[in-house]
Amino acid sequence: MISYLTGKPTFDLDGTLVLDVRDVGYRVFVTPATLTWALMQETVSLWVHTLVRETSMDLYGFETKNELYFFEKLLDVSGIGPKSALGIISLASTDTLYQAIVNQNLAFLTSVPGIGKKTAERMCVELKDKLKDYAGETDRQLHDGDNDVVEALVALGYSPAQAYQALEKIPDDITETNERIKKALGYIS
Repeated sequence: MISYLTGKPTFDLDGTLVLDVRDVGYRVFVTPATLTWALMQETVSLWVHTLVRETSMDLYGFETKNELYFFEKLLDVSGIGPKSALGIISLASTDTLYQAIVNQNLAFLTSVPGIGKKTAERMCVELKDKLKDYAGETDRQLHDGDNDVVEALVALGYSPAQAYQALEKIPDDITETNERIKKALGYIS
């Protein structure tokens, strides 16, 4: 099994990264953000999940070990395959995903194509206990009014993913909900 790859990103092949490792091109499925980042680098190192099936062997690459951890936990959930898991990972940071699962934020989780309300609920139920190990690794906690911030941004036409990405950038010392909404809008625009 391949667990880690370091090499030269050569090109984008239908939304996947081709990584040249000692003159062997590995096709690695990555998030759109990782693909964009990797193609701007001379050399990249990716944590890899190797998925072996009867008809194929696919590689899924991640910038951080936490992303790989979440991806593998998501694959344990009934109804979530590798493409859906990669879609979930691409929504936001692992800290934000952890908070969304623990707080059962279904609006955020269902913003991934192919993830409906039942699958999102199942994900929250099945992963809540499995992610207890991860709880100590989170850097940021969501503030009490952050669900209101997300709802306000979604009402203004932004996606839940955009809202959560903006929330991650807001300094922790800004605690008032209205101020957090203003800051989030500043980061999105």
